[in-house]
Amino acid sequence: MKNRIVTTRLLSIALAACLAAAALPASANPVFAGARFADLSGRPVSLDVFKGKVTVVNFWATWCAPCREEMPMLDKVARELKGRGMTMVGIALDQPAEVRPFVKQLKIGYPVWMGDANTMNLMRGLGNPSGGLPYTVVLDRDGKVVARLLGAVSEANLRAAVEPRL
Repeated sequence: MKNRIVTTRLLSIALAACLAAAALPASANPVFAGARFADLSGRPVSLDVFKGKVTVVNFWATWCAPCREEMPMLDKVARELKGRGMTMVGIALDQPAEVRPFVKQLKIGYPVWMGDANTMNLMRGLGNPSGGLPYTVVLDRDGKVVARLLGAVSEANLRAAVEPRL
């Protein structure tokens, strides 16, 4: 009898936890909740502006050679898939004075935002415990993480992560 009561309570707790998680709005991504970014002009921005779109979030820095090498390809894919419901944003782990001229020189067309002191913790929460760069995360239209790509990503791998969700 005691075992039955304990089992029933444990199942009730598990069910309540599942229901609580399911009660979150589909677009809510708890990892990104409260994440703070600024655009290159210093204005606060949020991933909420991309609700309903497949979103590619690329963490990078100007001092990261693989980051610099993949950016033209990221820009190409962003331009090609924009009309199909995909958007891309770069999160720079750098100083704005270094990022602005770099983005201008490469003619990057997708938004580039500045990370803050908590961006490394955000990356860890997204499955990158080492904080390695570049790090690319793909969110589906509901804001759920559907792909995590550590290191320079190939165009084929990026498209494989994005296109089925468009």
